[in-house]
Amino acid sequence: ENEAIDRGLLIGTHHGVFSSIRLAQNLGNARAHLCFVGDSVDYELYDALKTNLQRAMKLQTLGHTPYNVSIDFVHERIIPVNTSRADNGVNYVPPGWQQMTSIEETTVLFSGSNETTTFSYFKHYGWSPWDFEILEDCNIIVMNLSLHYNSDSGRGNRFGNLLADDTRAAITALVNFTTATSKKNRIAIWRSTLPQHFDTKNGHFEMWMKYTKNTKDLTCVPLKISFRDQSYNIAHKIVFEDICRQDDNVKSSCSAYENYCTVNIREKKYQTTYLFRQSNNLTTWVDERENPVKTGKILRWDIADLFDNHLWHSESLDCTHYCYIPQVFDAAFERLDLLLRIKLKNI
Repeated sequence: ENEAIDRGLLIGTHHGVFSSIRLAQNLGNARAHLCFVGDSVDYELYDALKTNLQRAMKLQTLGHTPYNVSIDFVHERIIPVNTSRADNGVNYVPPGWQQMTSIEETTVLFSGSNETTTFSYFKHYGWSPWDFEILEDCNIIVMNLSLHYNSDSGRGNRFGNLLADDTRAAITALVNFTTATSKKNRIAIWRSTLPQHFDTKNGHFEMWMKYTKNTKDLTCVPLKISFRDQSYNIAHKIVFEDICRQDDNVKSSCSAYENYCTVNIREKKYQTTYLFRQSNNLTTWVDERENPVKTGKILRWDIADLFDNHLWHSESLDCTHYCYIPQVFDAAFERLDLLLRIKLKNI
């Protein structure tokens, strides 16, 4: 398994698109719609998968067909999102630049196949329970919460909620997503937070007011601590250890990436989707007789180590986002494909 994970990092291996092609093929064969839900880093991952597949198409014109697979087209469209009430037009979603106003969706068709592969990006800057209202068509949700929360206080920059509480609410929503009786064989995945390499005690961004006025001298540097000890991954680890468990019956190194989480989907101590719906009179359809305590599986997509290189950021002053390096992103998609390979057969 480790050899399979490392294979995508080999420079020049099918020009860095080997695993992206295989992931897209497996998604298409399972007729599974993959949804990246999160901030600009999640958008980077979505965009890298799209770009790797576009790269594969261009390589075909040069006679390179990795995996002996040809792609007929890679098409992207922008789908507008209206978050206002249908009945009176009153907007119950807080406005602002962090709010989702559109969905980016990519469709891929492989030569000789009747099945298309679809994957999408849903903008989600901080826990926003109303966004789950438009995720019903997803078969697989990949999610992360982190960078738009203060690394010291843990408070969200948008609504002020604690990252720990919002992580619990997000896990609750994901469990409800995977256990819904109306939709079978859904998959939920939690992505690890990628390292930030700012010149601070823990590598996290600390707001411009804390830096010197000569910000031109601010460059990305190696971490002074382990990326696993960065605040966001620690916060997620604590929550997962509290409400989730690993499968004791699975005796393999992969068992660490499967978590069974038990939640109360009608919890109101933090901003669950149920609390949001109740506050906006949207719970009339909820069967209150149903047992609200549910246990669902959440997979862990651990890729932080692949991106722990301060030289790979896009430019000085931005030590969060990464340059488009096909092989690095392809290695990340190799791990995602390994997580999904058996699960996709059940969709």
